[in-house]
Amino acid sequence: MYGKIIVDAIRLLDGTIVRDRLGGGGPQAAFGARVWNRSVALSSRVGRGFDQALSDQLDSLDLNTDRVVRVPGIDTLRGFMRYDENDYVVARSERDRERIDTLTADFASMLRYDVALSAGGAPPPACHLITEYFTENAMRQALEMKRHGTVVSLEPIIDHRNWTNRDELMDVLPQVDVVSPDWPSAAGLAHSDEPAAVLRWWSGCGAACVAVRHGRHGSYVWDAIHDAMWHIPIIDVPRVDPTGCGNSYGGGLCVGWRQNQDAKYAGAMGTVSATFMVEEVGLPRMTEDTQRQAEEYLDRVTASIRRM
Repeated sequence: MYGKIIVDAIRLLDGTIVRDRLGGGGPQAAFGARVWNRSVALSSRVGRGFDQALSDQLDSLDLNTDRVVRVPGIDTLRGFMRYDENDYVVARSERDRERIDTLTADFASMLRYDVALSAGGAPPPACHLITEYFTENAMRQALEMKRHGTVVSLEPIIDHRNWTNRDELMDVLPQVDVVSPDWPSAAGLAHSDEPAAVLRWWSGCGAACVAVRHGRHGSYVWDAIHDAMWHIPIIDVPRVDPTGCGNSYGGGLCVGWRQNQDAKYAGAMGTVSATFMVEEVGLPRMTEDTQRQAEEYLDRVTASIRRM
Protein backbone atom coordinates (compact mmCIF):
# COMPACT_ATOMS: atom_id res chain seq x y z
CA MET A 1 0.00 0.00 0.00
CA TYR A 2 1.25 3.47 -0.86
CA GLY A 3 -0.27 6.77 0.23
CA LYS A 4 0.13 9.72 2.55
CA ILE A 5 0.24 9.59 6.33
CA ILE A 6 -1.68 12.57 7.73
CA VAL A 7 -2.45 13.46 11.34
CA ASP A 8 -6.10 14.51 11.29
CA ALA A 9 -8.36 16.76 13.25
CA ILE A 10 -11.91 15.63 12.41
CA ARG A 11 -15.36 17.12 12.79
CA LEU A 12 -17.45 14.01 13.45
CA LEU A 13 -20.96 13.56 12.10
CA ASP A 14 -22.38 14.67 15.47
CA GLY A 15 -20.34 17.90 15.35
CA THR A 16 -17.70 16.86 17.88
CA ILE A 17 -14.11 17.69 16.96
CA VAL A 18 -11.35 15.17 17.71
CA ARG A 19 -7.64 15.77 17.16
CA ASP A 20 -4.35 13.94 16.62
CA ARG A 21 -5.82 10.92 14.86
CA LEU A 22 -3.62 8.88 12.57
CA GLY A 23 -5.02 9.18 9.07
CA GLY A 24 -4.13 9.66 5.44
CA GLY A 25 -4.82 7.36 2.53
CA GLY A 26 -1.82 5.13 3.23
CA PRO A 27 -2.83 3.74 6.64
CA GLN A 28 -6.53 3.79 5.73
CA ALA A 29 -6.05 1.75 2.56
CA ALA A 30 -3.63 -0.56 4.37
CA PHE A 31 -6.28 -1.22 7.01
CA GLY A 32 -8.80 -2.01 4.27
CA ALA A 33 -6.42 -4.55 2.76
CA ARG A 34 -5.40 -5.97 6.14
CA VAL A 35 -9.04 -6.88 6.86
CA TRP A 36 -8.65 -9.54 4.15
CA ASN A 37 -4.95 -10.39 4.13
CA ARG A 38 -2.48 -10.88 6.96
CA SER A 39 0.54 -9.78 4.93
CA VAL A 40 0.22 -6.06 4.16
CA ALA A 41 3.10 -3.57 3.93
CA LEU A 42 2.77 0.21 4.00
CA SER A 43 5.09 2.53 2.06
CA SER A 44 4.78 6.16 3.12
CA ARG A 45 6.52 9.17 4.70
CA VAL A 46 6.38 10.90 8.06
CA GLY A 47 8.21 14.01 9.29
CA ARG A 48 8.78 15.83 12.53
CA GLY A 49 6.19 15.45 15.26
CA PHE A 50 5.31 11.82 14.56
CA ASP A 51 5.41 10.89 18.22
CA GLN A 52 5.03 7.65 20.16
CA ALA A 53 1.25 7.95 20.43
CA LEU A 54 0.97 8.14 16.64
CA SER A 55 3.44 5.27 16.25
CA ASP A 56 1.27 3.21 18.60
CA GLN A 57 -1.80 3.93 16.45
CA LEU A 58 0.12 2.74 13.38
CA ASP A 59 1.34 -0.38 15.19
CA SER A 60 -2.25 -1.30 16.11
CA LEU A 61 -2.97 -1.97 12.42
CA ASP A 62 -0.59 -4.97 12.42
CA LEU A 63 1.23 -3.95 9.22
CA ASN A 64 4.78 -4.17 7.94
CA THR A 65 5.94 -0.56 8.29
CA ASP A 66 9.61 -1.06 7.40
CA ARG A 67 9.12 1.12 4.30
CA VAL A 68 7.72 4.15 6.13
CA VAL A 69 10.43 6.78 5.61
CA ARG A 70 11.12 9.53 8.15
CA VAL A 71 11.74 12.78 6.23
CA PRO A 72 14.05 15.36 7.85
CA GLY A 73 13.20 19.04 8.06
CA ILE A 74 9.48 18.78 7.28
CA ASP A 75 6.61 18.41 9.73
CA THR A 76 4.36 15.37 9.48
CA LEU A 77 1.37 16.29 7.32
CA ARG A 78 -1.68 17.55 9.20
CA GLY A 79 -5.23 18.06 7.99
CA PHE A 80 -8.67 19.11 9.14
CA MET A 81 -11.60 17.00 7.94
CA ARG A 82 -15.23 18.06 7.73
CA TYR A 83 -17.97 16.68 5.52
CA ASP A 84 -21.09 17.57 3.56
CA GLU A 85 -24.33 15.59 3.58
CA ASN A 86 -22.85 13.04 1.14
CA ASP A 87 -19.70 12.46 3.24
CA TYR A 88 -17.44 14.43 0.90
CA VAL A 89 -14.75 16.67 2.34
CA VAL A 90 -15.59 20.37 2.18
CA ALA A 91 -13.47 23.48 2.71
CA ARG A 92 -15.85 26.04 4.15
CA SER A 93 -13.48 28.79 5.18
CA GLU A 94 -10.36 30.58 4.07
CA ARG A 95 -8.51 28.86 6.89
CA ASP A 96 -9.57 25.46 5.55
CA ARG A 97 -8.22 26.36 2.12
CA GLU A 98 -4.96 27.56 3.63
CA ARG A 99 -4.59 24.22 5.43
CA ILE A 100 -5.12 22.36 2.15
CA ASP A 101 -2.56 24.54 0.35
CA THR A 102 -0.01 23.99 3.14
CA LEU A 103 -0.55 20.21 3.13
CA THR A 104 -0.14 20.11 -0.67
CA ALA A 105 3.09 22.13 -0.54
CA ASP A 106 4.56 20.06 2.29
CA PHE A 107 3.78 16.80 0.53
CA ALA A 108 5.32 18.07 -2.70
CA SER A 109 8.50 18.68 -0.69
CA MET A 110 8.33 15.17 0.80
CA LEU A 111 8.22 13.66 -2.69
CA ARG A 112 11.94 14.40 -3.00
CA TYR A 113 12.48 11.47 -0.62
CA ASP A 114 11.74 8.21 -2.41
CA VAL A 115 10.06 5.25 -0.77
CA ALA A 116 10.35 1.62 -1.84
CA LEU A 117 7.24 -0.36 -2.74
CA SER A 118 8.90 -3.72 -2.25
CA ALA A 119 11.76 -5.15 -0.25
CA GLY A 120 13.51 -6.67 -3.25
CA GLY A 121 13.27 -10.23 -4.46
CA ALA A 122 9.91 -11.39 -5.77
CA PRO A 123 7.46 -8.50 -6.32
CA PRO A 124 4.30 -8.42 -4.20
CA PRO A 125 1.15 -10.02 -5.63
CA ALA A 126 -0.68 -6.66 -5.53
CA CYS A 127 0.09 -2.99 -5.00
CA HIS A 128 -2.46 -0.25 -4.31
CA LEU A 129 -1.49 3.41 -4.70
CA ILE A 130 -3.28 6.61 -3.68
CA THR A 131 -1.75 9.58 -5.43
CA GLU A 132 -2.38 12.74 -7.40
CA TYR A 133 1.08 12.61 -8.96
CA PHE A 134 0.69 10.01 -11.69
CA THR A 135 4.28 10.34 -12.91
CA GLU A 136 5.94 10.13 -9.48
CA ASN A 137 8.54 7.49 -8.73
CA ALA A 138 6.17 5.29 -6.73
CA MET A 139 3.90 5.02 -9.77
CA ARG A 140 6.85 4.11 -11.95
CA GLN A 141 7.91 1.44 -9.45
CA ALA A 142 4.43 -0.07 -9.42
CA LEU A 143 4.22 -0.25 -13.21
CA GLU A 144 7.62 -1.93 -13.34
CA MET A 145 6.39 -4.51 -10.79
CA LYS A 146 3.31 -5.05 -12.98
CA ARG A 147 5.63 -6.32 -15.71
CA HIS A 148 6.58 -9.10 -13.26
CA GLY A 149 3.02 -10.06 -12.32
CA THR A 150 1.96 -7.54 -9.65
CA VAL A 151 -1.67 -6.41 -9.80
CA VAL A 152 -1.58 -2.59 -9.74
CA SER A 153 -4.55 -0.75 -8.24
CA LEU A 154 -4.89 3.03 -8.32
CA GLU A 155 -7.07 5.38 -6.30
CA PRO A 156 -6.50 8.60 -8.25
CA ILE A 157 -6.69 11.91 -6.41
CA ILE A 158 -8.05 14.12 -9.19
CA ASP A 159 -8.20 17.89 -9.29
CA HIS A 160 -11.91 17.91 -10.16
CA ARG A 161 -12.14 21.69 -10.03
CA ASN A 162 -9.37 22.63 -12.46
CA TRP A 163 -8.43 19.21 -13.96
CA THR A 164 -4.73 20.09 -13.77
CA ASN A 165 -3.65 16.42 -13.64
CA ARG A 166 -6.18 15.03 -16.13
CA ASP A 167 -3.72 14.36 -18.96
CA GLU A 168 -1.30 12.46 -16.71
CA LEU A 169 -4.20 10.38 -15.38
CA MET A 170 -5.42 9.47 -18.86
CA ASP A 171 -1.91 8.34 -19.76
CA VAL A 172 -1.63 6.01 -16.77
CA LEU A 173 -5.14 4.50 -16.74
CA PRO A 174 -4.50 1.94 -19.52
CA GLN A 175 -1.46 0.74 -17.58
CA VAL A 176 -3.16 -0.17 -14.28
CA ASP A 177 -5.37 -3.16 -13.50
CA VAL A 178 -7.82 -1.52 -11.08
CA VAL A 179 -8.99 2.08 -10.70
CA SER A 180 -11.29 3.44 -7.97
CA PRO A 181 -12.13 7.15 -8.43
CA ASP A 182 -14.55 9.03 -6.20
CA TRP A 183 -17.88 10.25 -7.56
CA PRO A 184 -17.15 13.98 -8.09
CA SER A 185 -14.03 13.19 -10.12
CA ALA A 186 -15.54 10.25 -11.99
CA ALA A 187 -18.72 12.09 -12.91
CA GLY A 188 -16.84 15.26 -13.87
CA LEU A 189 -14.53 13.49 -16.29
CA ALA A 190 -17.44 11.51 -17.77
CA HIS A 191 -19.61 14.66 -18.08
CA SER A 192 -22.58 12.81 -16.61
CA ASP A 193 -24.44 12.44 -13.32
CA GLU A 194 -25.98 9.10 -14.30
CA PRO A 195 -24.11 6.18 -12.67
CA ALA A 196 -24.31 3.76 -15.59
CA ALA A 197 -23.06 6.39 -18.02
CA VAL A 198 -20.20 7.31 -15.69
CA LEU A 199 -19.20 3.67 -15.31
CA ARG A 200 -19.38 3.13 -19.08
CA TRP A 201 -17.00 6.04 -19.65
CA TRP A 202 -14.48 4.73 -17.13
CA SER A 203 -14.77 1.19 -18.47
CA GLY A 204 -13.36 2.49 -21.75
CA CYS A 205 -10.22 3.97 -20.17
CA GLY A 206 -8.20 0.78 -20.04
CA ALA A 207 -8.30 -0.66 -16.51
CA ALA A 208 -9.70 -4.19 -16.19
CA CYS A 209 -11.68 -3.35 -13.04
CA VAL A 210 -13.41 -0.06 -12.23
CA ALA A 211 -15.10 0.95 -8.97
CA VAL A 212 -16.68 4.39 -8.66
CA ARG A 213 -17.09 5.30 -4.98
CA HIS A 214 -20.19 7.38 -4.23
CA GLY A 215 -20.28 7.90 -0.46
CA ARG A 216 -23.61 7.06 1.13
CA HIS A 217 -24.92 5.93 -2.27
CA GLY A 218 -22.52 2.98 -2.27
CA SER A 219 -20.35 2.13 -5.26
CA TYR A 220 -20.72 1.13 -8.92
CA VAL A 221 -18.40 -1.54 -10.30
CA TRP A 222 -17.50 -3.14 -13.62
CA ASP A 223 -14.84 -5.49 -14.91
CA ALA A 224 -13.70 -6.46 -18.38
CA ILE A 225 -13.85 -10.20 -17.70
CA HIS A 226 -17.60 -10.28 -17.02
CA ASP A 227 -18.52 -6.99 -18.77
CA ALA A 228 -21.32 -6.32 -16.29
CA MET A 229 -22.14 -3.36 -14.06
CA TRP A 230 -23.20 -3.70 -10.44
CA HIS A 231 -24.44 -1.37 -7.72
CA ILE A 232 -23.10 -2.20 -4.27
CA PRO A 233 -24.94 -0.38 -1.46
CA ILE A 234 -23.37 0.55 1.85
CA ILE A 235 -23.98 -1.63 4.89
CA ASP A 236 -26.46 -0.15 7.33
CA VAL A 237 -24.50 0.44 10.54
CA PRO A 238 -24.33 3.37 12.99
CA ARG A 239 -22.26 6.07 11.28
CA VAL A 240 -19.68 7.90 13.41
CA ASP A 241 -16.82 9.11 11.19
CA PRO A 242 -16.57 8.80 7.37
CA THR A 243 -12.86 9.70 7.34
CA GLY A 244 -10.94 7.19 5.25
CA CYS A 245 -13.90 5.08 4.15
CA GLY A 246 -13.08 5.52 0.47
CA ASN A 247 -9.40 4.79 1.05
CA SER A 248 -10.23 1.68 3.06
CA TYR A 249 -12.61 0.60 0.29
CA GLY A 250 -9.75 0.82 -2.21
CA GLY A 251 -7.52 -1.42 -0.11
CA GLY A 252 -10.22 -4.06 0.23
CA LEU A 253 -11.06 -3.78 -3.47
CA CYS A 254 -7.43 -4.39 -4.43
CA VAL A 255 -7.20 -7.58 -2.37
CA GLY A 256 -10.60 -8.71 -3.62
CA TRP A 257 -9.69 -8.26 -7.27
CA ARG A 258 -6.40 -10.10 -6.78
CA GLN A 259 -8.24 -13.00 -5.15
CA ASN A 260 -11.42 -13.21 -7.24
CA GLN A 261 -11.04 -11.35 -10.57
CA ASP A 262 -14.70 -10.36 -10.17
CA ALA A 263 -15.65 -6.73 -9.61
CA LYS A 264 -18.83 -7.39 -7.65
CA TYR A 265 -17.05 -9.53 -5.05
CA ALA A 266 -14.02 -7.24 -4.93
CA GLY A 267 -16.37 -4.26 -4.46
CA ALA A 268 -18.22 -6.12 -1.72
CA MET A 269 -14.92 -6.68 0.10
CA GLY A 270 -14.10 -3.00 -0.30
CA THR A 271 -17.49 -2.09 1.13
CA VAL A 272 -16.85 -4.25 4.18
CA SER A 273 -13.48 -2.57 4.74
CA ALA A 274 -15.13 0.85 4.53
CA THR A 275 -17.81 -0.19 7.00
CA PHE A 276 -15.28 -0.78 9.76
CA MET A 277 -13.99 2.75 9.21
CA VAL A 278 -17.32 4.55 9.47
CA GLU A 279 -18.24 2.84 12.74
CA GLU A 280 -15.34 4.31 14.72
CA VAL A 281 -13.40 7.52 15.22
CA GLY A 282 -10.20 7.32 13.18
CA LEU A 283 -8.57 4.02 12.32
CA PRO A 284 -9.96 0.86 13.98
CA ARG A 285 -7.61 -1.52 15.72
CA MET A 286 -6.97 -4.82 13.99
CA THR A 287 -8.17 -7.55 16.37
CA GLU A 288 -8.74 -11.30 16.31
CA ASP A 289 -12.46 -10.59 15.88
CA THR A 290 -12.04 -8.45 12.76
CA GLN A 291 -12.03 -11.34 10.27
CA ARG A 292 -15.12 -12.95 11.80
CA GLN A 293 -17.01 -9.66 11.64
CA ALA A 294 -15.78 -9.10 8.08
CA GLU A 295 -17.27 -12.40 6.93
CA GLU A 296 -20.61 -11.51 8.51
CA TYR A 297 -20.60 -8.11 6.80
CA LEU A 298 -19.63 -9.73 3.49
CA ASP A 299 -22.68 -12.00 3.61
CA ARG A 300 -24.90 -8.97 4.22
CA VAL A 301 -23.55 -6.83 1.41
CA THR A 302 -23.34 -9.67 -1.13
CA ALA A 303 -27.05 -10.32 -0.70
CA SER A 304 -27.83 -6.70 -1.56
CA ILE A 305 -25.77 -6.30 -4.77
CA ARG A 306 -27.88 -5.48 -7.81
CA ARG A 307 -27.03 -5.51 -11.51
CA MET A 308 -27.25 -2.13 -13.21
